[in-house]
Amino acid sequence: MIVALAGHVDHGKSALVRALTGIDPDRLPDEKARGMTIDLGFAHTVLPGGRTVGFVDVPGHERFLTNMLAGVLSIDSVLLVVAADDGPMPQTHEHLAVLTLTGIADIAVAVTKIDRVEPARVAAVAAETRALLARAGYDDVDIMPVSAIVGTGMDALRAWIETKATTWQRRSASGGFRMAIDRGFSAPGTGLVVTGTVASGSVAIGDRLLLSPPHLAARVRGIQVHHAAAETASAGDRCALAITGARIERIDIRRGDWLIAPALHAPTVRLDAQVRMAEGRTLKHASPVHVHIGSASIAARATIGAEGFVHLTLQREIAALFGDRIVLRDDATGRVVAGGRVVDPFPPGRRTRKQQRAASLAAMALPDTQPALDALLQAEGWVDLERFGRARNLDTTDGLVGGIRIGRASRPILVSQETRDTLGQALLRTVADWHEKHPALPGPGKAALLSSLRAWPAEIAEAALLERLASGDIAQRNAIYHLPGHRARLTAGDAAAWKQIEPVMATDPLRPPRVREIAQLLGVPPDDAENLLVRLERFGLLLRIASNRFFQPAGALALGEIAATLAEEAEDSEFNAAAFNKRSGIGRNLTIQVLEYLDKAGITKRNGELRRIVRPAAEVLG
Repeated sequence: MIVALAGHVDHGKSALVRALTGIDPDRLPDEKARGMTIDLGFAHTVLPGGRTVGFVDVPGHERFLTNMLAGVLSIDSVLLVVAADDGPMPQTHEHLAVLTLTGIADIAVAVTKIDRVEPARVAAVAAETRALLARAGYDDVDIMPVSAIVGTGMDALRAWIETKATTWQRRSASGGFRMAIDRGFSAPGTGLVVTGTVASGSVAIGDRLLLSPPHLAARVRGIQVHHAAAETASAGDRCALAITGARIERIDIRRGDWLIAPALHAPTVRLDAQVRMAEGRTLKHASPVHVHIGSASIAARATIGAEGFVHLTLQREIAALFGDRIVLRDDATGRVVAGGRVVDPFPPGRRTRKQQRAASLAAMALPDTQPALDALLQAEGWVDLERFGRARNLDTTDGLVGGIRIGRASRPILVSQETRDTLGQALLRTVADWHEKHPALPGPGKAALLSSLRAWPAEIAEAALLERLASGDIAQRNAIYHLPGHRARLTAGDAAAWKQIEPVMATDPLRPPRVREIAQLLGVPPDDAENLLVRLERFGLLLRIASNRFFQPAGALALGEIAATLAEEAEDSEFNAAAFNKRSGIGRNLTIQVLEYLDKAGITKRNGELRRIVRPAAEVLG
């Protein structure tokens, strides 16, 4: 169990932690010199029953609210500290607002410094604090008067903590591993160490993880839970992980990054959240704000959406998922204006009708998975199960029911019957219209065919096409799609030219001749050769990879598979142009052209000098 201590500056949070654990949570020289907590402090104690309780001491000064938020957004139990001499102060109210807005339900109160005041004052502060908590929605809160200096009330507080620990329900360890990093440092003899509270899943020594958003591979070399060596750590644990990786250096680690299971890597710069406004605060449309999520603080712009929801456009990527607590601070004043939870970490890039989006957000906000899926299917008419499962960090979506599954087994799309019929009929009409307008051509390519579904996301359009191919309503030849009964042939001249070109293309599928070399082979001007190759492309016989090169589809697919193999072999799932050039043997200039084509086709994504696979080449090239 982990307990965060929140409250106003100089109300005795650190002294309370020292009295409970014997550990000074203030680790910075400035903190010790000034007697004021600046950054997060951590300590723990082993209870008589053998259970370990961890404590997070958060700063109480308003200037360090960012650090306070980094310490409480992943915590489920909070001890609000109020000094008997001062009573509730501004940061008492601010911290309580954070706890209320983010839905932290487990709160107790320690009234400290009771040795400095009369009993009547202690009773008055306790009553005032109880009334404050009641107005915030917290009833029947345990309030314990204590003095960390003389020890009065400490036995009762320890007894309360032990009782709490014995009834504490550990979080489920289901889902992929996620830990928001709040510290990163190098330890002598150990190397790079990161600390945080495990948000979900579990981790063991030897596991391979990703630092996200930077997308850097990491391997776990060692684990400590509450400063004790351990083989594993799971959801709810406060832990330190010793990690290593080919490209991870100390400078790469920053508070706000996440260590996650590789399958969860999907950084986003846009998200939708369900929020409540702080009492007396307002949020204007397109307001500049600071978003606090996990242990991160990110500048963003907040757009007011459906009632109770806000759309956030972040200045840098974040590894957010459904249910992550979130706090918004006004960019100008620094005050907390709203708080809540992430509902959709992957909002659609396209415009949607306001009424439909409101229904979709209300569906996604439902806490239980199956009801949320049912409501979303009714609101949207379709659900991307892979994205839905990732957003909710589900181990699997196999047990979810409802709707009709279409698309690839690796990325199924769930659709309603109405959506299935609408998409299928639109595709059939598009192919039929194409044949009517171009009877001498074999059919449209994938881009032209799917343009009829441009109002729908690409993943559902492709899933609908796959279903029509499987049913036989639409046929495919190379990269061309057509109705089963349609027949188109090359002209006699183009067929004769192809008979000359094809053997040359097949000689070296990964490095076909340039347009001018084809022209020389045929004995025609380069422009005529290019026009011929374009016509052959329309028949699905070739793909234009660069301005001066056409590939056979099998050759282009082979290049995409080389990229996939390089990514699979790399520890961090990324490869560079030099590795691709060496493996393919096609030369530096052609390597650059091919990689740029793979980027444009959506097969790879460039990250500086490196690339990673985002979609299998077979899905794009057919």
